[in-house]
This record gives sequence, C-alpha cells and structure tokens, in this order.
Amino acid sequence: MKKNLIPYLTISLVFTFSLNAQEIDNTVDNLKENSIKLLNEKSINKVYSDLEVKGMIRTTTKKLDVSNYVSASEISFDKYQKVSLKDVVLETLSYSDLVKSSREKVIQSQLKLDDAIADYFPTLNLEYSYAKTRHYPGDNKQRYKFYNDRSYRLVMSQNLYSGGATHTFIESLRQSLLVERNKYKIAVQEELTKAIKAYFGVVFSKKAVEVNDRNMKQLQKILDIVTIKYDNGASSIGDLTSIKASVANAQTKLIKDKSKLNEALRYYEYVVGQKFSKTLPFERDFDIKLAQFDILYERAVKQNPNLKNYYFNIEAEKHKVRNAKTSFSPRVDLELSYEDVMDQEDYEGPENDFVGKIKLSYNIFNGGKDRNKVLKSYSVLRDLKFRLNEETKKLKWNLSKLHTSINSVNQALKTTKSEVVSSKEAVDAYWEAFKLGEQDLNVLLQGQRQLNSAELELLKFQNSNIEDYFLVLSFTGDLLSFFDIDPESDKFIDFSNSSYNTNLYNDSEEKTILDEVKQESVKVEKVVEVKPSIDENINNFISMFLQTKQEYYILNISSFDNVYKAFDFIKEQKIDKESFAYDKVEKYEIKTNVAYKIFENELDATTEMQKLKDLGIKQNIEIKKVKEVKELYAKYLEGLKIEVEPPKTKVKIIEKIQVIKPINEFKTNEEFKEKFLNAPSDKFTINVATFPSLKIAGEFVEKEGIYNNSFVFKYVEGKELVKVMYGVFDTYEQASQALDLLDEIKKTYFPIIEKIDSKQKLYKQNSQNLNEDNKNKVEYELVTKTKTIIEKTKDEKTSKEALKQEVIKENNKQESLKKSSLEPLQEQISQNKSSLKQEFLEASRDAYSINLATLPSLQKAIEFVKDYNIEKDTFVFTFGKENFAKVMYKVLNTYQEGLEAINTLPKALKNNSPYVEKIYRKQDLYYKYHKQEKLKEQEVLKTEEKAPFEKENLINNIKEEPLVQKTTFKDFKEQFYNDFEGKYTILIGSVSKDLLQEYLTKLSLRDNLYVTLENKDKVEIYYGVFDTQEEALNSSKNFSGIDETSIKLLGEVR
Repeated sequence: MKKNLIPYLTISLVFTFSLNAQEIDNTVDNLKENSIKLLNEKSINKVYSDLEVKGMIRTTTKKLDVSNYVSASEISFDKYQKVSLKDVVLETLSYSDLVKSSREKVIQSQLKLDDAIADYFPTLNLEYSYAKTRHYPGDNKQRYKFYNDRSYRLVMSQNLYSGGATHTFIESLRQSLLVERNKYKIAVQEELTKAIKAYFGVVFSKKAVEVNDRNMKQLQKILDIVTIKYDNGASSIGDLTSIKASVANAQTKLIKDKSKLNEALRYYEYVVGQKFSKTLPFERDFDIKLAQFDILYERAVKQNPNLKNYYFNIEAEKHKVRNAKTSFSPRVDLELSYEDVMDQEDYEGPENDFVGKIKLSYNIFNGGKDRNKVLKSYSVLRDLKFRLNEETKKLKWNLSKLHTSINSVNQALKTTKSEVVSSKEAVDAYWEAFKLGEQDLNVLLQGQRQLNSAELELLKFQNSNIEDYFLVLSFTGDLLSFFDIDPESDKFIDFSNSSYNTNLYNDSEEKTILDEVKQESVKVEKVVEVKPSIDENINNFISMFLQTKQEYYILNISSFDNVYKAFDFIKEQKIDKESFAYDKVEKYEIKTNVAYKIFENELDATTEMQKLKDLGIKQNIEIKKVKEVKELYAKYLEGLKIEVEPPKTKVKIIEKIQVIKPINEFKTNEEFKEKFLNAPSDKFTINVATFPSLKIAGEFVEKEGIYNNSFVFKYVEGKELVKVMYGVFDTYEQASQALDLLDEIKKTYFPIIEKIDSKQKLYKQNSQNLNEDNKNKVEYELVTKTKTIIEKTKDEKTSKEALKQEVIKENNKQESLKKSSLEPLQEQISQNKSSLKQEFLEASRDAYSINLATLPSLQKAIEFVKDYNIEKDTFVFTFGKENFAKVMYKVLNTYQEGLEAINTLPKALKNNSPYVEKIYRKQDLYYKYHKQEKLKEQEVLKTEEKAPFEKENLINNIKEEPLVQKTTFKDFKEQFYNDFEGKYTILIGSVSKDLLQEYLTKLSLRDNLYVTLENKDKVEIYYGVFDTQEEALNSSKNFSGIDETSIKLLGEVR
C-alpha cells in the first residue's frame, strides 16, 4: 500500500511545484511590466527629430509648472491715484472717530472749569408756595377749620470765605483742562503714527513685490535656458533640479510678499478710510538729518507729550493738596432774603420780612477725613513724580536706541546701495558668460540670490530708517509741526495744503472735527473728478512715444486736410490717450497724419488695424516702424520744407514796417453799469465767469450777445482778473429763470446766482486802481504793415546800381521810423531800472525774495510801484509771450525775514496776498525770457545790417540765404548754461551722489561733453547740446543700454 502511494505523492509534489513556479514566473512578469510601465510614466518625454535618421535621438523635458506663479502686475494700480503722505495724514485725521472723541473730552473739561468759575458769583433763588389747609378741631361753629397759605420768597446767597477752596479748585481744573488738551494732541499724534505706518507699509510692501517679481522673472529665464540645454544634452539633471528648486523658492517668497501687500492695503484702507481706498502711496525719499543726541534729549524732556501730561497732572495735584487743606479753615456765607406773605391762617393784612444773615461754619471733628484727604493728595503727588522719573529714563533709552539705529542704518544704506550696484554688475557679467557657456550655473544662481537679498535688505533699511525718523519726531514733540498741524485750532485740518484733496473738497469748504459740536450745517459740494484734458493726454502719449524702442510698430492713419480735422477724428474715436497728429509733405502739399497706439509686434498691429477698418474708418491705415514715424515727427518739429524751383516770372521785394498802434480796449455797457452799482443790496445777479484779461472777457460778452445786460470789471485776487456779471433781478426765482435761458453758457462756465451786494463791494474795493477810466493811459501794440517798393519782371531792364541805391534809401527810412517809434518804449523801460536789479540777479540761489504782484503790462507795474512808494526796494521785469510784469520786493537771507517784511507792508499790499519764495525761481524766469530777447535783438541788428546786400543778392540770384546766429563758448558747461533755451540735451540718468563717480566711470564720458545737476538727493547727468530734437534722438542711440535716457529742452532743466 505504501509502495502504491509513493508514486502518487511524487506526482502530486511535482505538479504543486510546477504550479508554484508558474505563479512565481507570473509574479515576476507582472513586476517587470509594472516597473517598465512605471519607468515609462516617469521617464523624460522623447521627441524625435530629423536627426533620428542618422541614429541620434534628442530628449526634452517638461518645463516647471508655474501655473501658480502670478506676475506682480496682477495687482493692477493703473486706476490708483498717487497720493502724498501729507494728504493721507489730513484725511486720516478728518476720518478718525478717536480724534473727535478726544476733542469732546476737552470740551467736557472746559465746561467743568466754567462751572467752577461760576462759584465766584452769588446764587439767586425765587421760592413761591401755595397751600390749602384743613385743621381739626375747628371753631365753635364748625368741626373743621379751612384756610390758605400763599407766599413767595427771594433768597440771595454768597460765600465770603472758605480758606481759598474755590480758587484752588479752579486752578486744579485749569491744569486738568491742559491735561485733556495734551491728551487730545496725543490722540492726534497716535492717529498720525498709524497713518505713517499704513502709508509706508503699502510703499515698501509694493516695492518688495516688485523686487521678488523681478527676481522670479530672471530665474524663469535661467530655467528656460537650462531646460533647452538639458534637452540638447548640454546640461545635467542636477542643474535642472537646482534651478527648479530656486524658482519654487522664489515663487514662495513672492506669494508671501503679495499677501503682505494685500494686508498692508487693507490696513491702509482701515486707517485712512474708504474714500482713499483707490489711492497709492509712493513717497519714500525724505531728507533725514538728526541733531546731536544731547540736543534731542533736552528737547524731548521739554516737549514730549507723555511727559507734559505728567507735568500738568503734578501741577493739578498740587492745587488739589491746597484745596484739601482748606477743610481746616472756617467757612463764612452771606444770605439775604425777602419774604412776602399773601395769605395764611388768621390773615389780617399784607406781611413781609427782609432778612440778612451771615453764617459761620467750622468742622471740629469728622474722624480724620480731612487729614486723610490731604495725605492721599500727597501720596498721589509722589506717585506722579516717581512715574515721571521712570518715564524720563525710558524716553532717554528709547531715544538713544533710535538715534543709534538711524545713524547706523544711514551707514548701512550706503554700503547696501553699493552692494546692489555691484551685484547687478556681477549678475550682468555672469549672464553674458552663462549664455556663452563660460559660466557655471551655481555661480549665476548665487549671484542672483545675492542681488535679490541685497535689494530686499535695502528696502528693509529704508523702511526702518523712515519709521524711526518719524518716531523720533513723536518723542521730541515735533511730529505735529512737521505736518503743520495745530490741533488747538478749530480749523487745523486745512485741505488747502493738500494736492489730492483739492479734487475732493472745495477750497472754501473746511472740514473740521468741531462740526458736530457747533451743530452747524456744512454745505457739502459734489466731488468733481478733475480729468486731464485732451491736450494733456496727447502730450503724455508723445512723451511715451519718443522713449519707445525703435523696432516697435505703430499705426499711421492718413491723410487729413488739416490738423483740425485730425483732432476732430481723435475726439470722435476717443483715442486721445494713445495718439497724436503730425504734418508731412506729400507732393508739394502739407497733409496731417495721426499716429495711433504702439505695438511690440506686427501681429498685434495687424489685429488692431482690422478692428479700426471694421468700425468703418475710411482713412488709409498702414503699419509703420516707430523709427520711421519718429523721423517724420522730428522733421515736423524742425519745420517742414517744400523744395520747389524758384519762380521765373517776376520777383517782388516787400518792405515790412512795424508801427505802434493804440489798442481799442473793451468798455462795458455804461447804462447797465449804473443800474448794477445803484441796485439795492437785496437784489440778485448772475456770476457768469472769470477771465484772465479784459480782451478775452469782451470777446466772450460780444460772442454770447449779452453786452446790453452785462457788467464787466477788473479785480485783484493774487493777480489781476476780470469778472463778468449778468442781469439785476428782484427775486431768486427770476434769476433762476434767466439762468435757464443761458443754456450754452451753463454747459461751459457753470454760472451761479448770488446777492448783488458782494460784487458791488468787490468793484468798489478795486475801482480806484483798476476800473477808473484814465485817458492818459493808452496801451499800444506793434502792427506790421507791408509796402511793395520794387516790382521787377523778367522782361524789364533796370539798372542794378540804381536798384541798390533805392533799396538803401528805403532801408534808411525804415530804420529812422523804427527808432522813432521805439523811443517812448525805451524811455519807459529805462525808468524801471531799479537799484535792486543787480543785487537781485547776483544774489545767492539760497536767498529769498517776496513776490508782490503780477501785472498785465510793464507800465502798470511801474505805476503800481510808484503808488506805494517802494521803487528802491523792488525789481520789476517782464516775462511770457503776453509780456506780463513781475514785481519782486527785497532780497532776504531767510524765510523768516521774508515773513517779517510782509508784516511791515501796507494793508493794501497785504490784501494782494504776497508770499516768500526762493529767489532762484525768479532769477531763472528773468534769464529765460530776457536772454532770448537779447538774442532776438542781435538777430534783428544783423538782419538790418545785411538787408541791402541780401536784397541785392535776391535781385541778382533770385535766392535767399538763411540767417545763422553763431555763438562761441569757452567750454561745454558755459554753452550748457548760456546757449539758447530752445535747444535740446539728453538726460542720461539720475543716480545718488555716492554712486556718481562710479556711474560716470562706467559710462566712460568725456569731461567736456556732460554736466551734472543736483535734484534733492539725486544727481542728474546731461549730455550734449543739439540744435534739433532729431539730432538729440540720433545721438541718444549711443546710450541704448540705458533705460532712463530722455530728450529735454535746455530751458526746462537749467
């Protein structure tokens, strides 16, 4: 049996092993398939190219998924309006409820003081009583007895002596009022600190996002290059993963900084208010200079708001101690009363009593309450002194820490700036070498990380420096004065000092925190957003266009018959922000083209061109390079020239004579003037508009057809203006009906209805100097008359010598006429030469002067100076195309001297709103116009000298030669500061003073071809002087590697 089982067992074991082996083989096969599949899933994608035919296979790898990466431009600030720190501070104070609450506490403290002062006055009380009484038992006849009680009593009471309790109590309340006022200032200062923190939080968070965004883009470029190299087998997987890790790390930093920026914006909106939610802080350059620590500490001990609180509290507590001691003194009161009884029990007739009473009271014993009260006051006084000492020590420590921090950070800023510059140069060098394969990736990444860290560290230092500086101002008590804020003034929030809020509030409307206390209804005007004009938009686009790269594209829309039709097209299509018009010559005709929008590539330009054609624009539209349009625009600025053959028929030589002719000045309707001025003060009139000159106002009145019912007069408000008033009406409703009829005027000038007496007073105030007729004062204008003196045809035979003599004769006549016509003007100008002129023009640019007035003509300026007898201290000069006259008063060393000089002026001059300003502004204004006039005068003289010979050449050759004004200079700097202001120069860049030499060395500029001008803490570098803008543009191509180059007029930068 056993023998039979052995074969079966053997067979079964073999079968079992075979099954297990098959399962093992299947498992191994499955593992191989899975591993192959896994390898295929994780392997690098293969892209086969034409090289595969030759047996070469190129592998590529997927780029890092940067779908989570968001450019810094995602947070768009395009619609945000830039706002200064001063504007944010003012808006924060007007928005803060804590400031208003603190102001209420000041008012409450003032009322307590007023209540205490009332104790000095007697108290007068009137008492009246009326009663009915039922008395039991009654008399013999009745059970009850009934009678009335009726009387009045007048009582006057007055404290005569209380040991000085009233006086000490009032003095302690006075000090308490000072405490509340100081707490109010502290509340204002705390709101300022919050506003400053919110402002710079946004500024530096935004800068940090920009720095990290720039770093992210650079790393992405490196990743793209490394990926391409890896795909071509020129880079290792280690380099690829290393740069991917760097990109991921930079992406994390960027996300964190964006989160901080969002938090900063939310905090900024919380502090400043919803009205400023679409404003963008931008200021971060402040001139930070600290005095010595001992001076700062001494000032802080006197002015620190927290210490002043202790000073006032200690004084208040001293008066409380004195008040507590008055409890040990007797009290004497006087009481006078008068009582009149009109009815009572068993009343027989009128009864009255007059009582005088002096009451003496003195506490003998109350368990030690008075003594404890005095001891408690002494204890409070000692407590305040201990806390004052501790606060003083704490202030000294904090101030010392900030002083050291600011000084050390200032030094660190210099080294960090140098590090940033050096790191940029190093990274640029690494980049070039890396592109050529000569630089290791790790070195480039290390340089990029170092640059990013240095830029972030620089922002951190700048933020720390500014916040520490304002914290020092708060410790020394100078923070409020830094922003010109006086919380004790009822109108300390002065929006007239704001640049942003002039768009939000009317100048005459003051927003104060006492509006609710005074319960005055404040008329809030609608917020009118001041939008830039079409001309401003076009000028902004031209500036951007001139700085655009040459290889970009632009759409050229042609042709318009004239510039007016081109502007109408721009208005209709609403493209003034992205277009401008210019002229060009086409077949001896001047045509106007419109340049529209700038594109980086031709595809975008083609798409936009198709959109315009779909809109039904009939004009010819073509795509041009920016370079081509720049050349056409430069020719347009220089002046278009049409070259034609000289005419062969005849030549006319025309003499031009300038003659002085009186100007017919506009005069208002005399009948309506009398009606207006003699109208009762309760009448109404319409204030139509205000114009800068009488000529413009007269043209307006005649154009609108309101001459017979209008009154036009001059007045002074900082400068001479002209007011146009319309109609005299009995009621406001009649004036409203008349205003509705002035429909076209309403759309443009926004006239308003007002009481007539205000304008009658305004006219009378200005009638003596401005509106009285003076027949002796006649204004003149130069009128050019032409006269044909020679007419020569081709067929006529005239002697050249005789013609030359005739030309010379006519020129002599012209010269004598011109001299005789200009003699009165020269005599008038010579009278204006002041002894102050040389002192004014040679004064230091740091000096000050007082701007007294701006008048429409030199003659009126001279009369103005003579009327006030200030010829010795004034300098008068003309400026502008309209020849306005400026009156400057004295040369002063300091701004304070200017304010004192204004206070000494007559009241009439003060009403003209004179102000103190740096003298260099008016020196530059004088040289700007008078140097140009001098050059023109030289050109006129040379033209007159050459006139006979030029005309002779014209007759002989039928050809004119252009007059060239040549001026020689010793060196480039002399040319830069003295050459004609209409010439051009190139602004190469703007750097800090510390980096100037390093920057100049990098540019390798020759010393004789550039100048440097200081602008705040920066230095601007200007290169070359060019006659035309086209020459400057061509020369600027040599600095194509510099982003900041721009073309400037000499007159703008000097």
